[in-house]
Amino acid sequence: MNEISGTQQPRQPTSNTNAWLGGSYKTVKLIQDVEAVRVHVGAGVGATRQPLMSSAGSLGRWFAVGDVILTKSAYTDSRALPSGFTKVDWCRLKAGTIVNVGRCSPLFGHMGGGEQVEWVSGPRPEQVTTDAQWSDREGNA
Repeated sequence: MNEISGTQQPRQPTSNTNAWLGGSYKTVKLIQDVEAVRVHVGAGVGATRQPLMSSAGSLGRWFAVGDVILTKSAYTDSRALPSGFTKVDWCRLKAGTIVNVGRCSPLFGHMGGGEQVEWVSGPRPEQVTTDAQWSDREGNA
């Protein structure tokens, strides 16, 4: 995961062990801000409020990083979302934040494999205002 600059930390628990491809993820402390995407889903598991996720703030705990400029169906498939998404936010995870990083496991009938970050502790994620220049966004996979 080239876009994550951080120092490896002792592995932290995850809120969903099934979310990681092969159960594999690592924990890092970010040494610089990371831009990520947060999608909100309107039904099913993703819409259910879970106590483990409340400390991350209103943007939630799970974020996509890497190549996120995909069609809606390709994004849903690579990030193994439980249903179609209803909202997209560009977000910033601040330096000093502790995150789990890895690839999405195939769930909900989707392929998975996309890069993901799970907020563990530190500064709350913040929403980044975009200027509608989606085509200028880029990432690496």
